[in-house]
Amino acid sequence: MKTNNIISAAIAFLVSLSAVSCGDWEILEEKPYSLAQETFLKGPDEVQGMIDGCYSQLRRSVCFNRYIPILAESLSDYCYGRGNWESSYQTGISSSAVAYARDTWAVLYRAVRYVNTVMAQIDDVDLTPTEYSELTGEARFIRAFSYSYLVKLYGGVPFFDENDTPWEQKPRSSAEDLWKYIAAEAAYAAENLPNKAKQAGRPDKTAGYALLTEANLYLKNYQAAADAARTAIGLGDHSLLEMSVADDYEKLYGANVVTTPEEVFYFKFCRQNTNTMDYYFLCSPNPINKTTGTVAIYTDYKNNNVIAGWDKNDLRYQYSLYEPKTNKLLNAKTKTGMICIKYRDREATGSTAASDVPAIRYADILLYYAEAQAKAKGAPDASCIDAVNQIHRRAYGQPTKAEWEGDYKLSDYPTVDSFMEMLLKEKVYEQCFEVGKRYFDLKRLGLLAEYAVRAGRVSDVSEVKDAAYWWPIPTNEFLYNSALDENKDQNPGY
Repeated sequence: MKTNNIISAAIAFLVSLSAVSCGDWEILEEKPYSLAQETFLKGPDEVQGMIDGCYSQLRRSVCFNRYIPILAESLSDYCYGRGNWESSYQTGISSSAVAYARDTWAVLYRAVRYVNTVMAQIDDVDLTPTEYSELTGEARFIRAFSYSYLVKLYGGVPFFDENDTPWEQKPRSSAEDLWKYIAAEAAYAAENLPNKAKQAGRPDKTAGYALLTEANLYLKNYQAAADAARTAIGLGDHSLLEMSVADDYEKLYGANVVTTPEEVFYFKFCRQNTNTMDYYFLCSPNPINKTTGTVAIYTDYKNNNVIAGWDKNDLRYQYSLYEPKTNKLLNAKTKTGMICIKYRDREATGSTAASDVPAIRYADILLYYAEAQAKAKGAPDASCIDAVNQIHRRAYGQPTKAEWEGDYKLSDYPTVDSFMEMLLKEKVYEQCFEVGKRYFDLKRLGLLAEYAVRAGRVSDVSEVKDAAYWWPIPTNEFLYNSALDENKDQNPGY
């Protein structure tokens, strides 16, 4: 049975700092600065404990446990939110989801604040050179990763690091400046993290290079992105899993999987520390377990052109989607709906499950490399096609490294535009229902409106308004941060 030592360590450490009851746990999480900083970080265990507190925050339901995996994808082309999660290309996220966005903002910033506490004190902690490198590499990776989701969800946001006080007033930094910062922090993490993570769920050197790749893609530094991805691949510390039949994908997504060579950076869950993500994907009936589910997000095999055009022989289609013909919640929206069954916890009961959340997979790095290399060179080359073909082959039960008659051919994609169209099609099938990856791709590439039309979600690009691109800056931020003006700094459409 899968266990989670990171969560256990974090809870044990933080609980030891203050005698709080379970009912007071939220208070402790909300106010890390109530702890006496001058006596807080004295050795490597204390530093690691504070870093572990970041994972505890990011795993919460308002962050990577539920809100981001579901709400961030609700405005992508291939799927739909339902109920409180039902977003609109005209008005953005729902009024209920505005409150969710506020909580996600708070948790991401809380992780940043934990790291800032570490970085403000770590030079005074008695550490070996290796301990210093690895602990600062991990802390700075988490901070950069948290900022990456803040900027992808909200655009430019106020920036704080260890040189700022927690109550300081800050205006919004530009998205470009934030991505430059993320790139610099990711480069440091890639240099200082170990080749192999100390525990499943912690970042390693490959994770640092993956984040560096993403940051450079946002900055349109394509050669730097390609170089970072190539380095990550060349480390050889991760690889694709091989698949023969659809159910083999359970080796990658199943709830009892501890870790795999494909796992680069995941949010880990177990029986003692469960998530609710699965419950919001599922409904009754489903072929996985008896959990009813709430169908917060779904797709449609007839009315959505992305899904209608998906080859049914693709093992990912067979593994990831299920048609529950008799579910009332889904049938009220569509008679041809399908739910995501990608994350399989066959032992789940009620609303909790032990499925991990795949923030960064080795497959993501291959796909990022393919894009970056093609754009850096001005046209795809054999290495771009090979990176995509490895993933495409296994989707049809073929060995990932052996040429196959169904391979994409370089001659069919002579230009960057033609290659990117194929790549985006492969990416949506490979990464569907994974922490907003599709939504962020379409926004970054300026294709959100065009692909919404292609999918049949809207009839014209003019229907995709400004609110579809961002979550709103929380009202509380305007109340407590005098450097922000709600009339000038709120995201358009809210």
